[in-house]
Amino acid sequence: MFRELTPPTKLSTRIIILVVMLVPLLIIPGMEWWARILSCTMPLIFTGTYRISKIIETRFETRFHFAFIPFPLQKCKLATVGSIETTYGTSQAGIWTYIMFGPLQLVLSWVFDYLIPSLGGPYEIWLVTAKGREIKAWQGFNQDYFDANLKLLQEHTTAELKTRVGA
Repeated sequence: MFRELTPPTKLSTRIIILVVMLVPLLIIPGMEWWARILSCTMPLIFTGTYRISKIIETRFETRFHFAFIPFPLQKCKLATVGSIETTYGTSQAGIWTYIMFGPLQLVLSWVFDYLIPSLGGPYEIWLVTAKGREIKAWQGFNQDYFDANLKLLQEHTTAELKTRVGA
């Protein structure tokens, strides 16, 4: 059995978006080669930063990618998970965000939620093993994804649900 936490990461969509973002940068006349390379970093970070978390049989695995560079795989046996800790509401946008960005904030939050939810978002799910190891399973802005992922993890573990303190 293989289950990926939601939303599923679609690499083909990310690569298409990256190409669409890079083409204008590469065809602008009069740019130095070093300026072209520097201009490619932000689209690369936006499209290439994501976390893939999945349940495979009796194991949980997660890997964070930054600019398509994979970080070390974190894994644990689901039977060793002692608790599932959640955090939510810690990074809500304030009044100054609304004043600065206004309605654009809604569009930007959707874009960030889709492209790089692993870098922020008020909702977090952590798995804490019996040995005390903490593994970030998911982070994002969407409460529906949060609820679905929490339900999936609770179905596959016997861990108790806790709210993370001090986050």
